[in-house]
Amino acid sequence: MKIGLLLPRSVLYPSIAFDLHDGFRAYLKKEGLEANYQIVSVNIGVGAKHEEIYAKCEQMLLDGVDIVVGYINPIAAQFIHPLFETSGRKLLVLDSGYHFPPFAGKLDNAYFISLQGNLCSRAITRKATAQGHKDFAFACSFYDAGYRIPYSYAMSVAEQGANILFNHVGPLKKAEFTLQPLAEYLDNNEVTALLTSYCGDMTEDFFREGQRYGLFARHSVYGTGFMADEGWISKIPHSGNDWYSAVPWSLKLDTPENNEFVAMLGKTGHGPKANLFSLLGWEAAQVIVGTQNLSEDIADGYSYKSPRGAVYINPSNRFTEAPVYYATVTKDVATGNGCQVDVIEVEGLEEDRKAMDKNILAMLDETANSWLNSYACLDS
Repeated sequence: MKIGLLLPRSVLYPSIAFDLHDGFRAYLKKEGLEANYQIVSVNIGVGAKHEEIYAKCEQMLLDGVDIVVGYINPIAAQFIHPLFETSGRKLLVLDSGYHFPPFAGKLDNAYFISLQGNLCSRAITRKATAQGHKDFAFACSFYDAGYRIPYSYAMSVAEQGANILFNHVGPLKKAEFTLQPLAEYLDNNEVTALLTSYCGDMTEDFFREGQRYGLFARHSVYGTGFMADEGWISKIPHSGNDWYSAVPWSLKLDTPENNEFVAMLGKTGHGPKANLFSLLGWEAAQVIVGTQNLSEDIADGYSYKSPRGAVYINPSNRFTEAPVYYATVTKDVATGNGCQVDVIEVEGLEEDRKAMDKNILAMLDETANSWLNSYACLDS
């Protein structure tokens, strides 16, 4: 069986290609199946040039690849999907969940393993309102504004009977980063909590500037899954005030599956190598092996135990459905940086899933721009 990997690059996550590849191989090694699969890979940049991805997939298929696995978004997947329909091969998409699929139903020759980014945003909004907040300010980077997270926050807030009273989108240039407009608004609105979306060093910019304005001592902060990524928060000085996120996975999950995953990936000089991207690679191999190479009669409705919990492939759209976890980001006393604690599975996600499905269908009839790259993949 020949597997083709579409591997991106990112200045925010320089090891992303290695992480995806290593996660995939680690699962095969665990199962003693390394010799059963030949792996070839190509680089797709930040995943934004869909014509180039199409050409590279086409060449892979001509070279005899049976299944293509790639960290791409659903927009790119729809663009390249005709190749898989005509060739009868399978596409396994590794998805951040920060885009909405631009199609209803399913793609006949594609499956999606998702980190459920938009669902995480809905979950953390529900936590915020459950903690008594009804008036919010929303803040995100220029980069994050180009995905569907702001829309998911807005829809979820409205459904909870709450309000977003102020929106702050950062500037394009990092050197011009400021939270001054947000700080000026919050000075006059003490009860407002913050819904936020940042990634990588943009998260660091947000907390550094917010601390300078004294925002976090007066306003609770709720953030997206990638904001609480353990690889990044462990390098960012903690603001001095705990904040909250909903995450797709955590190193802190104490289950046999997660402990085995973390152990198989090993360590670097900075701690465990296991991260969100090696998790995606691991699950990709797990799904391929468990479904006998994506046989449709097995893969549709397939369930498996992942390091993040019980995962189910919904046959109606072929996206995975998995647990989401609340996490508190607090100060690591040993380093002064951030760390996750109190990682608890979110209950009652079905209503959020149904509401999000309605949002996805509604957006099919709207003209709305979106970044074309894979989330967290930037080259500058």
